[in-house]
Amino acid sequence: MFFADRSNDRIQIFTQDGKLLDTWYQFSRISGLVITPGDTLYAADSESGSIAPTRPEWKRGIRIGSAKDGTVWHFIPDPVEVTRNTSAAEGVAVDAKGNVYGAEVGPRALKRYVKP
Repeated sequence: MFFADRSNDRIQIFTQDGKLLDTWYQFSRISGLVITPGDTLYAADSESGSIAPTRPEWKRGIRIGSAKDGTVWHFIPDPVEVTRNTSAAEGVAVDAKGNVYGAEVGPRALKRYVKP
C-alpha cells in the first residue's frame, strides 16, 4: 500500500499487514497520487517551491516515475512558476491513452496533458 504523507513530504509503502517497507522523499509534497496497472506512479505537488519556501529546490507540478523502485522519470511543471497561492494540481488522474489530468484547486480548473 502506498500512502502520500503530505505533511511529512513523503510516500510511505506498507505491506497489507501494516509493516513499513520503504519511505520515498523524491516525489516531494504529495497531495494526489495514482499508480497505473503498469506500475507508473503519478504524484501531484501543489505546495512546494514558493508556497513552501523551506524546500525551494522542489518545484510544484506532477512527477512521474516507477512504483517499483521510486525512480522519477518525468516532471510536468506548474504553469505558474512563482506564486504565493496554490496553482498546481492537487489531484491527478491518468486515462487509458496515458494522458495526465491535473485537478487544480486554486484556479478551479482541470488541465489535460496529452502524451506525445
